[in-house]
Amino acid sequence: MKAKSNVLIALRNILKHNSTRLTPIYKSNGSANATGDNLEFFIKDMFCWNALQYSYQEQKEMEYKKLFSWTGDSTHFPDLIIKGGAGVESKKVNDDSYSTVPLNSSYPKDYITRETQNYPKDSLKNEPILDWDTKPVIYAVGNLNTKNPQNLNQLKSLWFVYGNTMVPKNQYYQDIIKGIRNSIQKSAQSNIDWIKSKELARVHGIDKLKRTNMRIRGMYELQHPEKIFNKYINGIAIPENKSKIYVVLLDSDLNELIQDMGQEWENLSKELDTYKAAGNLFVKNINLPDPNGIKLNLPATLFAGYTD
Repeated sequence: MKAKSNVLIALRNILKHNSTRLTPIYKSNGSANATGDNLEFFIKDMFCWNALQYSYQEQKEMEYKKLFSWTGDSTHFPDLIIKGGAGVESKKVNDDSYSTVPLNSSYPKDYITRETQNYPKDSLKNEPILDWDTKPVIYAVGNLNTKNPQNLNQLKSLWFVYGNTMVPKNQYYQDIIKGIRNSIQKSAQSNIDWIKSKELARVHGIDKLKRTNMRIRGMYELQHPEKIFNKYINGIAIPENKSKIYVVLLDSDLNELIQDMGQEWENLSKELDTYKAAGNLFVKNINLPDPNGIKLNLPATLFAGYTD
């Protein structure tokens, strides 16, 4: 197995843990992390089961580094990278907010490469395969209960969705950014100093005395997976007051994942079958519209489960 973990291992671990309640994670000085950070730790723990037993960040990091080439910080994308496997970006939204997911200044990705904006170059030395071209990116979107006292800090739902099931190639967004930049420059005054920047535009000296600078940044939002895939989850009976867990990936990625696991897939498949037999997990074959508009549809698989 080339990848040290994968999304179906994480799914199995969540069902095994049978809880999505976010517990405090402590720093070495005894202070607790923010709730948003706790979601990231929960997701990392589900990809790295041995880290779940620890409550201190430093202890967890030691386990993470065995499976992840990157364990995340506040300035790089994504939040974690599995050695030989996918990158995972965590996003927390509160309660019943199922309209959009804020991505801030980074457009959504179908894959990540070495040239992806804010990609952590330090992770490359920890990868088992040095000549990789692309990595899948998984968006892990969790809706956290902040209002119901009985289920406080428990996830109402958690989606693991491969980027290529939702959004077009990176080049599509890059072309749009280029077009906006050109339009801004054409409409602006000729005496403005344009500064090279990763932002949509950055100009210096826009007033007569050259004392005012301006930055123009793109702020992106993505439709919530619950909205994108709603028609596919209709009819799947999940009991009330349970934490809903979903995984969506193309069949091509699923087949690659299974092939990569080799003999380990047989054991994982049997474990998932036990949850299916118990009624805690459902698997559905679906066809998704191609985000790049090349094909009419893309064969994909939806996993839907729940925990207490």
